Amino acid sequence: MKVRNSNFGKARRIRGLLVALLLGLILPAAMYAIGRLTFKPGFNLYTPQQDVAEGRKSALQVEKQMPMLRNSVVEGYINRLGRKLASFAPDNQPVYVWNFHVVNTSDINAFALPGGFIFINRGTIQAAKDEAQLAGVMAHEIGHVVMRHGTHRASEMTLARAPLSIVSAILGSSGSVAGALGQAALGFGVNSIFLHNSRGMEAQADQVGTYILYQAGYDPYAMAQFFQIIQKRYPQQTLQFFSDHPNPGNRIQAVDREVPLLGPPKHWITDTPQFETIKLRLASLPPPPAHK
Repeated sequence: MKVRNSNFGKARRIRGLLVALLLGLILPAAMYAIGRLTFKPGFNLYTPQQDVAEGRKSALQVEKQMPMLRNSVVEGYINRLGRKLASFAPDNQPVYVWNFHVVNTSDINAFALPGGFIFINRGTIQAAKDEAQLAGVMAHEIGHVVMRHGTHRASEMTLARAPLSIVSAILGSSGSVAGALGQAALGFGVNSIFLHNSRGMEAQADQVGTYILYQAGYDPYAMAQFFQIIQKRYPQQTLQFFSDHPNPGNRIQAVDREVPLLGPPKHWITDTPQFETIKLRLASLPPPPAHK
């Protein structure tokens, strides 16, 4: 009897350990799944293919309207880093282009157009203390693309202006959704409605950006920290940034709440020799042209 009781007790302990082990595996995965489910684009009348088409039109206008830094070394680095980050983005569509450009201005700003056309100001790269902070800015902009914030806002405006024409197009009457959208006076280039984000969109881009940083191995706190640092240290250079990116408030606290849901702490990347090389390269180039 003693042997049987001993065996029974041992079996119970083994079952208990197995249950604990399974819970340890399942619960983090469940928490991750819950967090991932929140990364969903909002209502949209556009298709991802139309995102790319509209983004490309606007990107061409931006390149005409703004001074671009045509330096293959800097552009090559920014594109490699950007595409690496985009590969970890949730709801990333195969049609997205993922082109990253550097605007030759000392102002600290960055913006994303639908379909994966992203512009980073030279001043942003120079203000970042390390690659994780720069990656944070870029991950935030990637968040705007994959959550389709530009065309979501355009869709809302289109419905507000011409709801009946859109409904009839969707129902298969005369005209088409694309034609109705084309009449929305959305603008292109630096005046595009695609560049005007709400606080809710900024909060979601922060969330997605934090997720991307974590999955790519970067310090997920770096993005929110960079936004706080530049707001305090470079108030004049960041006026446009916070005009285009209205602060959702409690940024640091929101990131602090999200990171533990993504998984255990890692040996996160903060800086790389490549980033330091690019900063030296930028410092060696002629200064940006003066504002007109």
